[in-house]
Amino acid sequence: MYAPSAARNVAPIVAAMRGHVPNTGCALEIASGTGEHVVAYAAAFPGVVWQPTDIQVDRLISIDAWRAEAGVANMRMAQFLDASRANWDAGRFDLVTVVNLLHLISDADARHVIQGVARSLRPGGRWVLYGPFRTGGAFRSDGDVAFDNNLRRHDPAIGYKDLEWVEAEAQAVGLSRAALIEMPANNLMLVMQRTP
Repeated sequence: MYAPSAARNVAPIVAAMRGHVPNTGCALEIASGTGEHVVAYAAAFPGVVWQPTDIQVDRLISIDAWRAEAGVANMRMAQFLDASRANWDAGRFDLVTVVNLLHLISDADARHVIQGVARSLRPGGRWVLYGPFRTGGAFRSDGDVAFDNNLRRHDPAIGYKDLEWVEAEAQAVGLSRAALIEMPANNLMLVMQRTP
């Protein structure tokens, strides 16, 4: 599977992640999608073992196909994980990445993702979150308004989350901001760290 948006944003995401990814350890990617991002992470950060996950079987197959084509040795086979359900726990990781997910799920499901991320991080571990957000209750561009309206037409329960809401939910489960990075196309990368 191929996603044009992944091809466009993978290089800036990898560049922004530098300095926030440990030299060694294990990383969990939630909602890996086609697998294009995690293959790039594995190549860029070879000291880290990457565990991709998704909820759709066709995507799990695609992730493993990208893994095989790239020949990366530090990437595990894709695993099923529904991070939107309550009380999930994937084990303990040094890093968790989530790209372009929160605006596609409800507030309740996003809260479950955040809580599960906190459970799955080792003390001092980091969560790298990328995507579009509202800030200060406002959209960051007219394009964001249009995109959010389109999402909510299909499902009124989903849509852009306020960055401040995400941070508050993360802080409530022991995560604190390590960095906030402006990204292309009005996206943001929020890096949160679990209390050591």
